[in-house]
Amino acid sequence: MNNRFTQRGEASRQEHHIVRIWCSGNIGGFQPLVAGSTPAIRTSYHVHSERMPEPNPHDTASFGKVVWTEEHRDWENADFTSLKDGTAFPKEFMWGVATASHQIEGGNTNNWSAFEPRSKSQQLSGEACDHWNRRTQDVGLIKDLGVSHYRFSIEWSRVEPQQGEWNQDALQWYSDLVDDLLARGIQPMATLHHFTQPLWWDEMGGFEREENITHWVQFSIKMFELLSDRVEWWCTINEPAVYASMGYVLGEFPPGVRSFKKTRLVSMNLMRAHARCYRTLKAMENGNRCQIGLVKNINLFDPYRRWNPLHWMQTKLLDGMFNRCWLKGLATGRFKPPSGLFSKRIDGLKGSSDFIGVNYYTHLLTTPFMPTKVEIDPLIRPWEQRTDFRYPMYAVGLRRAFDMVRNLNLPIIVTENGVADDDDDMRPEHIRRHLQITAEAIADGLDVRGFYHWSLMDNFEWAEGYDQRFGLYHVDFTTKERTLKDSGKEYAAIVKAHSMPQLVVMAGGLGTRLGSITEKHPKSLIEVNGNPILRHILDWARSQGCMHALVLTGHHGEQFEGMTHPGMCLTFHREDEPLGTGGALWNARELLEERFILVWGDDLHPIDFQPLVMQHISENAPLTMTVTESHSSSNLEHDGNVLLAYDKRTKDTSKLNGYEAGTSVIEKSTLLKHGKDGKWSWEETAYPALAGQAAVHIDNTKFWDMGTPEGLASLEEFLNETTL
Repeated sequence: MNNRFTQRGEASRQEHHIVRIWCSGNIGGFQPLVAGSTPAIRTSYHVHSERMPEPNPHDTASFGKVVWTEEHRDWENADFTSLKDGTAFPKEFMWGVATASHQIEGGNTNNWSAFEPRSKSQQLSGEACDHWNRRTQDVGLIKDLGVSHYRFSIEWSRVEPQQGEWNQDALQWYSDLVDDLLARGIQPMATLHHFTQPLWWDEMGGFEREENITHWVQFSIKMFELLSDRVEWWCTINEPAVYASMGYVLGEFPPGVRSFKKTRLVSMNLMRAHARCYRTLKAMENGNRCQIGLVKNINLFDPYRRWNPLHWMQTKLLDGMFNRCWLKGLATGRFKPPSGLFSKRIDGLKGSSDFIGVNYYTHLLTTPFMPTKVEIDPLIRPWEQRTDFRYPMYAVGLRRAFDMVRNLNLPIIVTENGVADDDDDMRPEHIRRHLQITAEAIADGLDVRGFYHWSLMDNFEWAEGYDQRFGLYHVDFTTKERTLKDSGKEYAAIVKAHSMPQLVVMAGGLGTRLGSITEKHPKSLIEVNGNPILRHILDWARSQGCMHALVLTGHHGEQFEGMTHPGMCLTFHREDEPLGTGGALWNARELLEERFILVWGDDLHPIDFQPLVMQHISENAPLTMTVTESHSSSNLEHDGNVLLAYDKRTKDTSKLNGYEAGTSVIEKSTLLKHGKDGKWSWEETAYPALAGQAAVHIDNTKFWDMGTPEGLASLEEFLNETTL
């Protein structure tokens, strides 16, 4: 956590009780809506379906506007159904958790470790969470949450402890971390600067001197060379406004000084560093395929007394310094640092992000006399609930943060959102509210791609030391034991509801119709359009949100050795002798999840998995098979959505009206009920036994059976012309 200023579509639209505190927004000709000493409040019922104007990438003036509405929602009767039934977010949504190196690794020597004796808490990070020695365990914790992405930062002081000296063990550790994540189907997002830097660089002046930027860029180049073949997502600098304001205005972060002059210098150099880093990395190998962006903390500021022009002036000043000037700099390439009088052009700054990372936690109510010390409780509205950090939980502000950055015309990723909550009684609701707001924004057309919860586990909370807990996992800082909290279970349940079940691929079939090519070579490994058929199947499944795949290799499993697939965790299981499709499933039953999607390794059927899975869940079926009615032949009879009969060998096809198209959703309990030892056919055993019980999902998407030379040629032609 780094804020130190202290059914998609119509299904997600619901009626909310909203308290709106209105403003005219015109400072110069301000006319209070209601006179008196209390804010002007209107209460109304409102259907949350209003659409904001489409963003205009050329309209940079909006970054300086002060017209906004401070909306407050009555959450007491909120409907979170879409979060629980998996309809709130698109299947490609990035579900993640986030950490920072210094807060979890332990044993770091950097600008922060040197500053800690002078910090507010005077607590030392020490071993922190001992993540450096518990990496494998912690990657397992991430997998257990079911998330698809993990944001971490790279500790520069470990990688380059002395100028020009690269620590190969540290480089290998981060490379191994990436491999561990990918092996479990988790996509890494690397942050290159998250508040910490080596002492040698700090002693040179750090970001106070423009000439020092080259050293940080060289570090970034080193890490990009090492990891960009496997890491697609990169954050340059985390929260530059927080780094500058906490270190050089409030003095709560290193170097712990108060100087507006240095704040302006550092802010300018942070933006120069981001621009140079972005341009440098994009020009490197893998630069075009990688997504590189800036992470901006959005701290909303609202006037405490909406009728008071002095409160509005303070709000506009703080909002301009902390939010608008940074966003406008990205949009225009000209940056006016906080408290600066003039803007300056920064080479390469305009358009220097492929996405914008949004860290959001709260809003602050402003007055000309608001405290500048974190120890003093910030003002809150009477109905707001304080977090352990003493600022209010204000979920609606996340939508306002999205609207603030939308004119950048960039994909938006929530790179941090969480709450300080020692006893975990607020965090579950905090998660629900902020995800609900995110889902509504997507339904309203905003390009929000992902959500990273802060944080994976309790950790060293900067100036607060170990007094604030943000984790989904509780950490005993004496024993280092991690324990999943109720909030972690809640987040995992929402993620699971929006995730595809385990993919199971029958990949061991040999076949006879392709001649000698498949006598000892599984059909799933035949190359089509430059890749094995299996890779095309996995590509499609990954695009549908599948992260975990169990590949049943038959008795030729050695031919699959060393195979990996980007974005997926692959598990391979072989058999000692041919067991048939049913025997292969039965043989792997200990590896099967409670619900799985079954596909054939020699068929490509690019259907939308989501409606198939949703139908299976809604009908509570033991098995749901995909059926096409446009195939040249038939092998089953169905009535509406129910399988009546399956017979692939019958000569009397007069009653048959569909063809089993190869993709099905199965409950593991169904296999356990009908399975047996030995060699047997799944489709010829289970399908007839489930007549009258199995659900039928009609989908006439064309599919390719590569069991014949004609089918192979047809697929080759299709893949030459189509991008899955």
